[in-house]
Amino acid sequence: MTVIPLLDGEVPCAAITYDRAETVASLAGAGEVALAVTDGRVLPAGADAAAVVGTAGVVEHPALDEALLTQELRKFPPSRALADSLLLRRENWWYVARIVVRLDRVHRVHELAPRRDAARDALLVRDDGTGLRLDVATADDWSGSQVALRGTGALRGDGAPVLAHGHDFSPDRERWASWGVRGHLRGDRLEVTSREGVPGLDPRPPRLLERLRRSRALERGCRRGIAAAERGA
Repeated sequence: MTVIPLLDGEVPCAAITYDRAETVASLAGAGEVALAVTDGRVLPAGADAAAVVGTAGVVEHPALDEALLTQELRKFPPSRALADSLLLRRENWWYVARIVVRLDRVHRVHELAPRRDAARDALLVRDDGTGLRLDVATADDWSGSQVALRGTGALRGDGAPVLAHGHDFSPDRERWASWGVRGHLRGDRLEVTSREGVPGLDPRPPRLLERLRRSRALERGCRRGIAAAERGA
């Protein structure tokens, strides 16, 4: 899942809109969860990427905390159209309501190579028997049934399940594209079993009708998620 990384005090976290509530529900019971910042465009010059691995706590908020919302408005400009004033926040209450996923217990921190090419580089996630292992892997072509990977070191897959996750965004953050490839890693070769999305970002800015449809879809999804949470409460 692609998220905006935030800090609640010193605790790494993400504030998820309710249209993704079903995905978030699985995190609370997970043995380990990782929050990674790998895109070279958002890292300080010369800095490595990093991933924090720990145990997640999930807290539902009827309105996102002011400090977290301020961080998001700075990092994700599209939020400003929905939550940049008290009036907008009251009008778009369904957007300000969030599920906050916090890494309350950090087990370890990994330094990773930054992703420099959004179409070729991906974050590789797997369980190596001792916990989550994360690598940044590169492939010239992710579309085949078997994908040859390269990393900063030997990937040494033993056939266990693996997820390769990538994303891209426009400079104004208005356009996002996430993609994932699942399969089994044998050595440095990924045997693909399923995929979602494709690498690459549509270079064409969305038209007005597309923007309206996207905004309405987000609102409907958030309202459904909030209603489901209220019924389950």
